[in-house]
Amino acid sequence: MATLKLKVSDKILDKVLWLLSQFKKEDLQILDAEGTFETDKRYVQNELKRLESGESKAYSIEEVDNLLENSIRKYEN
Repeated sequence: MATLKLKVSDKILDKVLWLLSQFKKEDLQILDAEGTFETDKRYVQNELKRLESGESKAYSIEEVDNLLENSIRKYEN
């Protein structure tokens, strides 16, 4: 089975989904009607705003490694 990715305008989305729903489930499956790209885009934009505002902080791999090592040492034994 092939997988296609379509970008559909909001004004015809209902019609496209209706048309696709006319096919048998074993012939066609709608994998993601919401569109993960737009969802991911909104998430990334929100996280960028949080970083820029100082609400959240980015850590390097080394910083995270040190934080984890310190946490492990704290609870060992």
